[in-house]
Amino acid sequence: MIIIGAHNAEDSSLCLIRDGELKWAIGEERLRREKLFQGLPELALAHVLEQEGISVKDVDYFVFGWNAHKQDYPAYVVRLLSRIAAEEARGKHSAALLHERFSAEFSRDLPLREAFGKWMSTLGVPPEKVIYYDHHQTHAWSAFSTSPFDVALVFTLDARGDWKSGSVSVADTDTGITELCHNFPFDSLGFLYGQVTEYLGYRPHRHEGKVTGLAAHGEAGRTIEIFRKCIEFDGNGGFRSNLGYYRPFFTNQSNEFVADLSDHSREDIAAGLQSHCEDLVVQWVQYWLDKERPGQETNICLSGGLFANVLINQRVAELPHVSNIYVSPHMGDGGLSLGAVAHCQFENTRQAKLDMPTVYLGPRYGANEILEALQIHETAIDHEPLEDKVQNIVEDILQDRVIGYFDNRMEWGPRALGARSIIYHTRDASVNDWLNKRLHRTEFMPFAPVTPVEYAADAYNGWREDHKSAELMTRTYHCSPAFIEKHPAAVHIDGTARPQVVNGDLHGDYYRLVKAYCERTGEMALINTSFNQHEEPIVCSPEDAISSLLNDNVDVLYIGDFRVSRKSAG
Repeated sequence: MIIIGAHNAEDSSLCLIRDGELKWAIGEERLRREKLFQGLPELALAHVLEQEGISVKDVDYFVFGWNAHKQDYPAYVVRLLSRIAAEEARGKHSAALLHERFSAEFSRDLPLREAFGKWMSTLGVPPEKVIYYDHHQTHAWSAFSTSPFDVALVFTLDARGDWKSGSVSVADTDTGITELCHNFPFDSLGFLYGQVTEYLGYRPHRHEGKVTGLAAHGEAGRTIEIFRKCIEFDGNGGFRSNLGYYRPFFTNQSNEFVADLSDHSREDIAAGLQSHCEDLVVQWVQYWLDKERPGQETNICLSGGLFANVLINQRVAELPHVSNIYVSPHMGDGGLSLGAVAHCQFENTRQAKLDMPTVYLGPRYGANEILEALQIHETAIDHEPLEDKVQNIVEDILQDRVIGYFDNRMEWGPRALGARSIIYHTRDASVNDWLNKRLHRTEFMPFAPVTPVEYAADAYNGWREDHKSAELMTRTYHCSPAFIEKHPAAVHIDGTARPQVVNGDLHGDYYRLVKAYCERTGEMALINTSFNQHEEPIVCSPEDAISSLLNDNVDVLYIGDFRVSRKSAG
């Protein structure tokens, strides 16, 4: 059975599974070279069909993880009317605001569904082969289907999707995923975080990570009461916003909210926001643990854009009776294409898991393609074939050279995981300033470390070998004193790091070079940051990587079995 999942909102993407194996997962932005591209994933579809040697007619189902309100939601409407009545009883005349919120949802979602449906028709796909799924259930499937767990509680949180901003579900390989509860879009932590991102001068739905990094530089106690006025835990398994004071949109904050924020520094605002969101998610998860799994060790799956916030993920992981967490490797809306194929697979085969040993699921470029790209630029670059790539890279790092590393198939998701990475040593704390400037980035988080599995327990407090999320760089740990001392460039001001833990079975030459460097130096990590400059997608093709080298983003490029450098001036 061949199933293709597609997503055409911001961060457009496409996935293909064949007989239960996840064969392809590609963000359209990487092919179009447009960050978080919104539109149909046409280039990704053309690529996977060609690579698989199939046509549209060979595909059993095309699936779309955003229902766009075409389902009948009687239970939802009953709950919504009850909430509106409660707001009115509290003297909160919120009807106009709710109408504004839902009007925005319809005006955005219906055109996306219609564009997808028209695309399917143009491709000649029969209607019976096109399936639409609920947004948050799709998020839940994207996490559970690729997790190592047979049973789990699944939590989703984002700004909104299909009239929800979050959900709680129970997941089991035998019975699939059953939703227990959901949050309304006007009680959205995602909108709150995005709204503050916009207030602080960044772009919402894109730069929230900058606010997360900034938070460690402020005092949460100075502003947290402001955020408590916005949204609170309702004591009954969900969130409740103070509508009016809080407006559930990325922009256009209320005058009262802006006035309260205006007396505080950017750092304190970020700190209060981060602390309040952490506290709310912890309360929420704890409520459902106590309700569904009282006193039992429980595995947790997390998905949706809010769980790109690795500090929140750490807080969840550290809760009593949480055995382990797994965060979808593409937790944002770009991951909906994967969740949709997983959901469809379960409906048709009762197989709840996808075969996904690694996230290296994008395009691969062979030696001939790499050499052809190098020859095109031979007047501007020098390249040499390598007999021992690993030792060459180690020597370059010891000479303080910034390495662009290009190997294997491109990663799936927002994290650079060693297929398209920039690598440097972690000894120089100032690298966060000068390399970010070189890459035209404005970041407050330190660069992430990559650590061989043999060193992880000594580096990261509480790390265990079954922490799959540490392979995917989707959670943080507090670092050991020895790690902090040796690796100042990879440790945040709060003593945490967001590592990628690598091993020989899954990570090949990437693991071997990091391990060789650590053995040579007595250190436990190298820097791994994404191979791109600010506001550009991570590089995909050899041409992208060479262009990045020529733009002076890196000193040396290792691509396939070649070492590449710019020709010296003159």
